[in-house]
Amino acid sequence: MLQFIGIGSAFHTALGNNNAFIKKGENLFLIDCGSTNFSRIIEKGVLNGVKHITILQTHLHADHVGSLGDLVGYAFNVMEPKQSNKVTIITPKALTEDVKVILAKEGVPENQYTSIEIEDSYSPENLLGITYIKPYQVQHVPHLKCFAYLLEIDGRKVYYSGDCNMVPDDILEEMLAGNIDLFYQDTSKADFEGNVHLSLRKLTELIPEQLRNRVYCMHLDQAFSVEEANELGFRVVQSI
Repeated sequence: MLQFIGIGSAFHTALGNNNAFIKKGENLFLIDCGSTNFSRIIEKGVLNGVKHITILQTHLHADHVGSLGDLVGYAFNVMEPKQSNKVTIITPKALTEDVKVILAKEGVPENQYTSIEIEDSYSPENLLGITYIKPYQVQHVPHLKCFAYLLEIDGRKVYYSGDCNMVPDDILEEMLAGNIDLFYQDTSKADFEGNVHLSLRKLTELIPEQLRNRVYCMHLDQAFSVEEANELGFRVVQSI
């Protein structure tokens, strides 16, 4: 379903910043574009043949937004046809203006991209099988507004946590009822009071064994053990 350019936490540079994508034909859909993502996108040839890019933003930590300006500028100035808007950025209302300010301070004017703001939910047309996007404000760090998303992709319900240390009640209820097909969760081995990510221990407490094959751990910290997660019944994302 989702592929990944990077799968690491902010400081796990060997794995790259966590970044999901779908690519079909001339269209590319990204969730976030962190500091290491643009260089990896170029290195992996992800933009080959692409004419339209849509980016869904979860929050404004550098490992999620750090190279967004590079990508927008590259699309506008380098990709053919040059000097044309090829990027759409989707944000919840709480993030829209901050994203615009960040890009403006990096020298990326608003004519180089299109901004779509979500208030409650958004039903895009002709977006790589994505027919529904609903943001959920989640707990991550106290000084930033952060969002998870429920998406419908090719008729399947997909939860994407962004960065958070909890699961929204509505999402957990739907998951336990078997109504979510794929569940992508930022998961850390680190487990301490005040942790800003969900620990593997807590994820194990929340998700019963019979549903764990729907759960993909992502945004992995240095101590995270793929083998341990697999033994518990979870899956772990891999980068391209």
